[in-house]
Parts: sequence; C-alpha cells; structure tokens
Amino acid sequence: MNLEQQYAFAASLHPGRSLSPEEVRFIINRETFKSQHYGHEGKHLMMFLILICVLAMLPNTVTFWRRRHPNSYRLVSILSICLVPPYFAVSNGYHRFMGLWTAYAAANSYIMYLATRSPLNPRTPRRVYQWFAFINKASYAVFVLGIVLFALCFFNVAPGLTDSERYVEASMLTVFYGLYFGLMSRDLVTLCTDKMAATLGYARSDLPTKYLPQDVCCICGGELLGDKAHGASGDDLVEPTHRLGCGHVFHACCIRGWCVVGKKDVCPYCREKVDLETFKQNPWDKQELFYVAALEYMRFFISWQPLTLLFLTAIFWVLGLS
Repeated sequence: MNLEQQYAFAASLHPGRSLSPEEVRFIINRETFKSQHYGHEGKHLMMFLILICVLAMLPNTVTFWRRRHPNSYRLVSILSICLVPPYFAVSNGYHRFMGLWTAYAAANSYIMYLATRSPLNPRTPRRVYQWFAFINKASYAVFVLGIVLFALCFFNVAPGLTDSERYVEASMLTVFYGLYFGLMSRDLVTLCTDKMAATLGYARSDLPTKYLPQDVCCICGGELLGDKAHGASGDDLVEPTHRLGCGHVFHACCIRGWCVVGKKDVCPYCREKVDLETFKQNPWDKQELFYVAALEYMRFFISWQPLTLLFLTAIFWVLGLS
C-alpha cells in the first residue's frame, strides 16, 4: 500500500477529518495489528490466563526454591543480576553503565579473590566487611539522591530544568544505580562470607573444629585487647569488643561485619543464634528498611522478571501460541 492509498484508507475510517502523517501511520499500524490478530480472541485469552497463573505461582515457587535449594537459588539469582543488565546495556549502547559496571566488577573481583584465599589472611574478613559496608553506604546515598532528584522533578521545583527530559532520565538512572549496585553488593558479600566461614573452619559443622582461646577473635585471628591494654600505653589502639549471648567475644567491627554486613545470624564459632536487634546500626539498620525492601523489588525486576518471560515464551512455543 503506497502513501496515497494509506491516506485514502485512513480518511475512509475518519471521514471529514484532516489527518496528519503521524495520525495516518498510527491508524495504518493499528488496523494492520487488528487484521493480523483477527479471530485470535480465544488464543489471547489462553495466553492471558497462563500469564496470570504463572505470576500467581511465582512468589511461592521462588520462596520454596530459596528454602529447599538455597545454593542453586543464590547462583541463579547472582548470575542473572550480574549478567542481565550488562547484556541489555551492551545491546543498546549504554556505555556509561558499562564503564561503571566494569570498574565495580574489577574491584569486587579483587575482594572476592582475597576472600577465597586459603589460608585466609587475618586482615581479610575485616577488609571484606569494610568494603561492602562502604559500598552499601554509597549505594544508599546514591539511591536517596535519586529519590530527591525525582521528587524535585515530580513537583517541578525549577521549571525549565526539572521538567526536562534529560533531568528526568538522570534522576531515574540515579535511583537505578543506587538499587542495582546495592543489590549486587548484598549478594556478593554473602558469597564472600560463606567462603571465609568455610576457610576459617566454622561453616560445615554444628560443632567447632578449632580451639578458640579467650583472648582471640576467631573472625580475624587478632588479639582481643579490650580494656586490658587501655591506658597501658598511649600509643596503643584499643578496639571495642562485643560479647554475644553465647558468651563468645569478638572485635565489634568483626562481629558486626559477620552478622550485619555478611547477613549471618549465628555465632561464627559455636553456631548459636544471634539476636540481630543488637546490631541495628549502619549498615542495614532501621532507617534503611525501605531501601532494603526496594532492593528486593529490584531483584524481581532484574532477576526473576526476565526468567519469567523466558519461561512464558517457552510455554507459548510448546502450546503453539504466538
């Protein structure tokens, strides 16, 4: 159908109306779509019902998978989070995101390299927890900045600036960066913590596999000076300690990193449950609960939504629905 025929066809559908070229193209595309899908109402209804059933089953399925097979769940989740956004970034030429992702991946590769060494350097656990605590704080700050920018855009505080397309895009990207890199950090620190726990010898058994002296922190292997060295020498740096409910004592920084940053709710030595309420300080503290919830929603959109679409596509292909 040439241009004149398109105009004539569109005018026959809207007699007495002057149509612009954009309106003609829209009408042609709409009618073409209708003609292609004419008589497929039953097929569309079947596809819609399958979509509703899959979405309804998704939360329970993911929860069951996470509880019964945590290792495979974590592996698929981390791989999808780390690979899906870069794939779309490369496909669409988002060079800024790829630059940030490459720098972030390089830094975390070094941290994970340190965490997987055996024997483990006594300073490594603290370095790992400090690094991911810093990444969490930075991601949270970027997320808050993006929310503020988006709020300024929503209320159009500065007309001509906050209502521009570039400003809106920048605010949404800022929110995305804060959520995405924060989510990656939460998953990667879990891998590092599990590996370090296994290397230290406190991960595979309910009973300790090492003898723990009373004046040694089993996470970093450093001496627990506490108040003993306080005042003995003005040059000594005394680290605060923390005693768990089970009676074991650790450096406050080490046990906070283990329980709060590393998301472990057991004592690293005796495996007794730890009351995490005593660690409600930065990072992952009470004022960041909204941020943590937003990270889990981000996980769905980045990880499970693409996998769900692939699963639906496979079902439609098997049933001959298109």
